[in-house]
Amino acid sequence: VVEHYFFGKYYKFLIPDVMIRFNKNAFCLFCFLVTIIACSNSNNPNSNNQKNNMSDTLYIVGCQEKMQIKVGSIIEMKLEAVPGNGYQWLLKDSSKILELLDADNLKFTKPETKQPVVGQPGHQILHFKAIKKGEEVLHFEYKRTWETETANQCFMKVEVN
Repeated sequence: VVEHYFFGKYYKFLIPDVMIRFNKNAFCLFCFLVTIIACSNSNNPNSNNQKNNMSDTLYIVGCQEKMQIKVGSIIEMKLEAVPGNGYQWLLKDSSKILELLDADNLKFTKPETKQPVVGQPGHQILHFKAIKKGEEVLHFEYKRTWETETANQCFMKVEVN
């Protein structure tokens, strides 16, 4: 039995003599890293622990006129945007059939050139989950949150069945 002090508490481990002779600290570090990796994968939307997998995801680039998806599916939408200038795509009115995922986390792709230039457009990535059947038109505005002026708009008709 080996005692180690972690996060303000003493923990007892039953460890074979071979491991004790190897290095107690290395073993504890290994256990800690395994725990961290296991916990980080449980929050990953692409991990196998989640109900939806990659086959249930609809990938969209640019503003589409119409799309059809099934309840429970995920939509990954990439809309052209310039990272770092304050503009972002915002859903004007909340959706009744889609849930916006990671609303507090802005995600952008890098510009697709060999040498990125400041002000060059990339894409803002938005994720939605279809939560119930129905049809509606999503209205997106490309604007700065502190301004009233809209630089661009996008309308998409969504049908969830």
